[in-house]
Amino acid sequence: MRPVDLRCEYLRAPRGLTTARPRLSWALEGDGSAQEQTAYRICAGTVRSEVAAGRGDLWDSGWVASDDQLWIRWGGAPLRSDMAVFWSVRVRDGAGTASGWAEPAEVRTGLLHPEDWSARWIARYFVLPAGREAPADDTYDNPWQARPADYLRRGWTLPADVVRASAHVSALGLYEFYLNGVRVGDEVMAPGWTDYHQRVLYQSFDVTGLLRRGPNVAGAILGEGWYSGRVGHNQRRAGNHYGGRPAFLCQLQIDLADGTSRRIVTDDRWRTAQGPIRYSDFLMGEHYDATLEREGWARPGHDDTGWQPVEVFDPDPAPPRLTASQSPPAREAHRLDATCLGQKGTEWIFDFGQNIAGYVEMRITGATRGARFTLRHAEVLDGSGALYTDNLRFAVATDHYTACGAPTETFKQRFTFHGFRYAGLTVPEGITPDDLQLVAVAIQSDLPDTGRIETGNALVDQLASNIEWSQRGNFLSVPTDCPQRDERYGWSADAQVFWRTAGFFMDTSGFYAKWLDDILDAQLEDGAFTDVAPSRPLNPYRLTGQPGAPGWGDGPVIMCWQHWLRYGDRDLLARASPALERWAAYIAVGNEDHLRVNRVHNNYGDWLNVGPPTDRTQVATTYWAHVADLMARIAGVLGHDEAARAHEDTAGRVRAAFNAAWVGGDGRIAGDTQTAYLLALEFDLLPEAHRPRARDHLIRTLDAAGGHLQTGFLGVRHLCRVLADTGDADRAHDLLLRETYPGWGFSIRQGATTIWERWDGWTPDRGFQSANMNSFNHYAYGSVGEWLYARLAGIDWDPEAPGFRRVLLRPLFDARIGRVDAQYDAPTGRIRSDWQMSGRRVRWRVALPPNVTGRVELAATARATHVDGFATDGPGAARRLALAPGRHDIDIEIATEAT
Repeated sequence: MRPVDLRCEYLRAPRGLTTARPRLSWALEGDGSAQEQTAYRICAGTVRSEVAAGRGDLWDSGWVASDDQLWIRWGGAPLRSDMAVFWSVRVRDGAGTASGWAEPAEVRTGLLHPEDWSARWIARYFVLPAGREAPADDTYDNPWQARPADYLRRGWTLPADVVRASAHVSALGLYEFYLNGVRVGDEVMAPGWTDYHQRVLYQSFDVTGLLRRGPNVAGAILGEGWYSGRVGHNQRRAGNHYGGRPAFLCQLQIDLADGTSRRIVTDDRWRTAQGPIRYSDFLMGEHYDATLEREGWARPGHDDTGWQPVEVFDPDPAPPRLTASQSPPAREAHRLDATCLGQKGTEWIFDFGQNIAGYVEMRITGATRGARFTLRHAEVLDGSGALYTDNLRFAVATDHYTACGAPTETFKQRFTFHGFRYAGLTVPEGITPDDLQLVAVAIQSDLPDTGRIETGNALVDQLASNIEWSQRGNFLSVPTDCPQRDERYGWSADAQVFWRTAGFFMDTSGFYAKWLDDILDAQLEDGAFTDVAPSRPLNPYRLTGQPGAPGWGDGPVIMCWQHWLRYGDRDLLARASPALERWAAYIAVGNEDHLRVNRVHNNYGDWLNVGPPTDRTQVATTYWAHVADLMARIAGVLGHDEAARAHEDTAGRVRAAFNAAWVGGDGRIAGDTQTAYLLALEFDLLPEAHRPRARDHLIRTLDAAGGHLQTGFLGVRHLCRVLADTGDADRAHDLLLRETYPGWGFSIRQGATTIWERWDGWTPDRGFQSANMNSFNHYAYGSVGEWLYARLAGIDWDPEAPGFRRVLLRPLFDARIGRVDAQYDAPTGRIRSDWQMSGRRVRWRVALPPNVTGRVELAATARATHVDGFATDGPGAARRLALAPGRHDIDIEIATEAT
């Protein structure tokens, strides 16, 4: 048994940690069975090799008798600003055998206190560079007046060799940072999106190897990004959501071999100019004019006499709080080669085979100086084979490149991204596809992959891939709704129905911790959460936001609870609890009869359902009962017993009001929709006697729809879950495998490589849905992914042991799928479930990491005949088993009917 995957707070190697007493966690792996951790010992210090040997100059916990492996609080002296710390851990098993020390993990602290910052915000004055006019064709290319990128530089001289150097960097907008001509870091779209009026992220880097004795230069390129560029609806001509121009902040701390130190900060000694990026905007695109490149601009020796001074200023309305991100940054994650499909009009059409969020890297041979290349982007093609761009709305999604005339030149966008599978390229005369090499670069927040699932059914495998790629394309600093059109908001209902799925595919712990800050920043004074976070200001100087609708504003409560069950992070619950309580109180005001009629704002209901709509007040009321239940559980975890009782009372009253208003004596719910029954059953709103009746009505509505779903965003998550829990797993499998409209299989048969926003985004009889809202990369309907892992594979958290200390194993076998091989890297270690079905017999292999037990619950039609070679006796014992850590082989027999 050995510790692996060491993490500090939410990250494997934090850069810029701003917690003086952070929490440490590790997973376990081992080759034996029934292994458990009985003690741990943590060592931390400033020298990696010493820590690897168990000698630390900062902290040695000694042996601590405990099976805890998550969220262990730092016990040494509080960490200081700008430190490099290494830590390791060893563990002891039940036999008293100690592991070796784990490979040390590195932690770099940031600037922990506001007074540690001496850098100032700098920006270009609101003028064009002296002596330069805007190129004559800028109006043609840039009618929306997107800003050119700003280049900044500062030089200085160091009198001695560099022993240690760190850089702490941020921007209002987007930045790339350079030292002596070398780009620092590999992040894209840094520092990430926040409400810049309240909080801005920064990154910290070890830059020791990039500085030297003698002259040095720091440089940066600034783009508009979310700060002053276009994001949101109908933003063709106006950006400036948070401010009118991007700004830069940098602090370099340099220790020299002569024992002295230097601090280089952003101040009035920096200078600025404009260069080849004529503009770069999320929605409009980018124009890069290589004829305007400034060779060596970020290296010593560059002539900057024509550069302008910067303005040093304090952002208005107030300088935002500086905080290091708790989430991994966005990076380039995948590269996809292009296939040329031929020419359509003036454009060559290229297919990258996968719908992504990102940009196209283009390598060109033989272009003359001043030659223009234009790239347009689209998710799908129309019936003629041309790019379909109507669904982009006001997003232009077009990039231009002006060649410099070099034998070979490469263009890759810096401060924009698009949602696309296809690109249309217009080339100058004399250039053909043979002179080009195009690669699509997919970007995303670089969250560690945690899940893998393969089955014996190609349709299910493609569905899992589509879900994962939709998550990749929309998890970019915040969980957006779509990456292609003029929107890209962090809608909370889309996220909350998908959140449990998201955690199976990727480690979302730090990503949610960061987004929770955005959610809390956006909460209104009266306690209302907003529909989106970060919220969008109506102008740069006033923060506002639309109060949350049912299912939308409820999202933070639901996701905080799910975060607790997956990661066991009690501190996050405690941090969020006051805001969650304010939201719960906000719902209650004006709804004294416990039907959620008031304070529902844009009550979207079961958004984008197909078939009969579900009453929106009914949906809102079911969500109120669910929120009250979760608030009671959260209060219980935190020891707030009085609050827990109050929420339980509210939940009981809402249930009573729901049943009185909408439930008939035969269990029929007014409206008679699939979503009505799903929410009532999932959220436990019905008396026990009505549950089987409601189940029968649900089955009837499915049959009436020809076995098809009719659910929207809120209902779809519960469809397979409820069917499995009511003993109708065969119908859940039917829905999963159905290839006709509407359903997941239908879009796959139309060539989808991501999840569609609408079930009818395109149909053979009607063509494309309304271009006003028709994304082909929108993860909400991918919420079935949790069911693939939790029920099809049988890997699920146990609510009674949060943080995957115990695994709930409830696989659902189906001959049409044949086999499932899944693994999930839980915070406690890797869990694997692998089953194969032949006739009525199933061979199931389970692997649990050390310190993690399993609780097996088989469906009524399944009975274990052997477990690890030992026969089981009795149908009860054969369907409910307790598993110790380690590997288990289980033989199962499927009955022809329920027993």
